[in-house]
Amino acid sequence: MQPRINSQKTCLLLMAGIFLGVVVLVRLRLLGLPLERDEGEYAYMAQQLLQGVLPYTEAHSMKFPGIFFVYAGVLAIFGQNPVAIHLSLLLVNLATAVLLFLLGRNLLSASAGIVAGVSFAVLSLSPALQGVWANSEHFVLLPAVGGILLLRMARDQPARFFFSGLLLGCALLIKQHAIFFCLFGMMYLGSRVVTQSQSFKKPFLNIGLFAAGGLAPVIFTAFLYGVTGNFSDFWFCTIQYASEYVSMASPSPGFENFKYNFAQILESNFPILWLSLIGLASVAWRKGVGREYLFLIGFFACSFLAITPGLYFRSHYFLLWMPALSLLAGAGFESLVSRLSSSRLKTVIPVAILTLVLGLPVLMQKEFFFTLPVIKATRLIYGLNPFAESLEIAKYIREHSQKNDKVAVLGSEPQIYFYSDRKSATRHLYMYPLMEKHTYARQMQVEMMQEIEGAQPTFVVVANLSGSWASPESSPMLQDWAQDYLNSEYEISGVVDILSHEETVYKWDKQASNYIPRSKYFLMIYKRQT
Repeated sequence: MQPRINSQKTCLLLMAGIFLGVVVLVRLRLLGLPLERDEGEYAYMAQQLLQGVLPYTEAHSMKFPGIFFVYAGVLAIFGQNPVAIHLSLLLVNLATAVLLFLLGRNLLSASAGIVAGVSFAVLSLSPALQGVWANSEHFVLLPAVGGILLLRMARDQPARFFFSGLLLGCALLIKQHAIFFCLFGMMYLGSRVVTQSQSFKKPFLNIGLFAAGGLAPVIFTAFLYGVTGNFSDFWFCTIQYASEYVSMASPSPGFENFKYNFAQILESNFPILWLSLIGLASVAWRKGVGREYLFLIGFFACSFLAITPGLYFRSHYFLLWMPALSLLAGAGFESLVSRLSSSRLKTVIPVAILTLVLGLPVLMQKEFFFTLPVIKATRLIYGLNPFAESLEIAKYIREHSQKNDKVAVLGSEPQIYFYSDRKSATRHLYMYPLMEKHTYARQMQVEMMQEIEGAQPTFVVVANLSGSWASPESSPMLQDWAQDYLNSEYEISGVVDILSHEETVYKWDKQASNYIPRSKYFLMIYKRQT
């Protein structure tokens, strides 16, 4: 019997290695993807951080600062370019898959762990999740899963409880949504207090150590901003405005977003998600693993809650749910194998199931994974947003300005600041917060106008694209000011006209002055008159 079991595990490991190899090859092929908006924001804030500028002081963002520190480390180690950023994503993704293997093995079995790890690697690659772009969710999952694994392994070692909390606190510092992973950790420790017969003293001590570790990164960050005199900026961006942001969405459109985005994920990854559903059902009736059942169900529920803040349900938010679904896929695999395998097919059946479950999603997305050039791959997911064009715009700005010159982008294209290596003339890198209907919108618009007028940027880029503005019609003040300001102080030096997925027209200098855009997706580059 033992040789057969070993043969089964060997075959599973071989298949898992093949699929992990496929994932690595796809990510390597797509390393050169142009940065999208969120990546551009993180990269620019990280670039400024490396120059000694703390987040929120000269550039506003509602994200917690952890992601900017992560990006700063990436840029410092690998270089300041998209390839470096996407290479770090590859490494982080693989590390998370390994941690999920260890967690699945701890909870269920080695086979379930193998399936969980490789399922996550395939799921998190999906274009339906914007999986090949380095969104903050990817970087949240590594410390979150690591912290949860350490919590499972802590037993009676006090240091492990502290470091488990510390890892989860780091996840929270990267993105606020990770609070639900911290909540899961507290719930898990609370359940141990209820189920253990020993005195309450030690379990409560462990909870205290876990909480202390979780709070440490947040307290350190607050202290850092306090001693540098920048706490008010940090508080406004990450708490005051962020609270406004999550309260603006209503349940009805949120539910529609959830249905649409989950349907997209399900369509291209249904074999893995069906296996997750089987796992969810199987652990409920599994005998003798009550704690494991509660752990998986609790992790599943809290992971789902992590995608809900604000009820926006953006596609990349769903990445936070994928580790739980991958663990359940491991449980589902284990259940199927135990029911379908005869003594003669104990090796064949598991390999066949794994090949089918992972192979179909790869085949259904093969064009994106293996053949689409990086620009077309970007267009497929983001349409006519100017992510590829930002490289050419930044190149022009870089070649026609000095290092200390400032740039203003009217729109939400912070990647232009990063590519051009020029400082923003305003703290407001995004138009979305300025145009949405909330308490601080007018105040932020006035600030932006005053900052740009005071900075006198060498270049102003105006993004005439709906995707770059939340609701431009909500307040005409900014548009009216921009028209008057640019007409009096600037001249057109570039036009970027995005005609289709395949064609973009670039006009520079004299050619730009008389060019009339033919598309409704275009950018105007203005240079300050000398």
